Amino acid sequence: MKKPAVAAALAAAVALTGALASAPAQAVTTGASARNVIAKDFPDPGFAKFTTRAQGTKYYLYATGGGFRVARSASPGSGFAVVGNSMNARPAWTFEATDSSPAQLWAPHVFQTATAPGSERFTMYFAARREAPGTANHNKHCIGAARSSSPTGPFSPVSTPLICPPAGYSEAIDPVEYRTRYGNRYLVYKIGNYSPRRFQIMAVRVDNSAGTTLAGSPKVVLSASRIGSAVAEAPDVYRDSAGKVHLFVSRNGYKDCTYATQVWSGNDLFALGNPRWVGGMGISTTDRFCGPGGAEVINDGGVLRVAFHVRKSYDPLVRPAWTGVLKWSGGNPYLS
Repeated sequence: MKKPAVAAALAAAVALTGALASAPAQAVTTGASARNVIAKDFPDPGFAKFTTRAQGTKYYLYATGGGFRVARSASPGSGFAVVGNSMNARPAWTFEATDSSPAQLWAPHVFQTATAPGSERFTMYFAARREAPGTANHNKHCIGAARSSSPTGPFSPVSTPLICPPAGYSEAIDPVEYRTRYGNRYLVYKIGNYSPRRFQIMAVRVDNSAGTTLAGSPKVVLSASRIGSAVAEAPDVYRDSAGKVHLFVSRNGYKDCTYATQVWSGNDLFALGNPRWVGGMGISTTDRFCGPGGAEVINDGGVLRVAFHVRKSYDPLVRPAWTGVLKWSGGNPYLS
């Protein structure tokens, strides 16, 4: 049972989200597929499955934090072991970590750009606080990229950020890659500001080779008016076998149990319908998890797998990583 303070926060979060659809009642048990694959703090898990000559076919998880720890397993639901940091060099454009100000590096997302055995190439997107004294972007949060020949790194950062927030916003964060049915590559991300509060999900075309060069201007995916004043962040995009596009986002404050996963679906990334909570990962007094968010999904041979974190403790903030399987019932997604 939730404490009164949590219940009040829940009510406030629901009010902030406006006319958001609640998770539908499911005729199935939700959450049975979920497994706590990393018990220690491993927030914002980037999730991927790669096949390489050196490592074979493996599943990978990447964590927020200095060095972007990487874990690897032959199974999506167990056996993940942290093998080290995936990025050894701090990006030149970011703040240097100190004892009083730890590394502000988060939301790693890794995708493969070359698949020839022995010549594989990978790109990582990430977010960081920018050090640029005398410029409008000093101390703001921007998006960077890095490249490697191995999914475990070391990833070498590109010398300058790809995207920084536009005027009136303090952050551009939570980057992921999306490929359209025509093969065009997009960088999808969040921009946000907290005083006044406004949040948007954006997308910008990037090159189809490495994904490290902008090839267009940013476009709005979800406008501030549609999102409302509750935080919307950590986007990830999945295109199903029928061509329908599903945008997963996390809502509300990431430190709270009201942090939850929502999906917006439509025939195009720029024409999405109304949102729904993901069953078993939404705002509910009966859901299994506290703060299930930061979700990334992968299509694993027709099985839609998801990685996400949940809040284990508040102080210190500990968010272990979980994986599971998403299914659909009546057009609504749920954690099976």
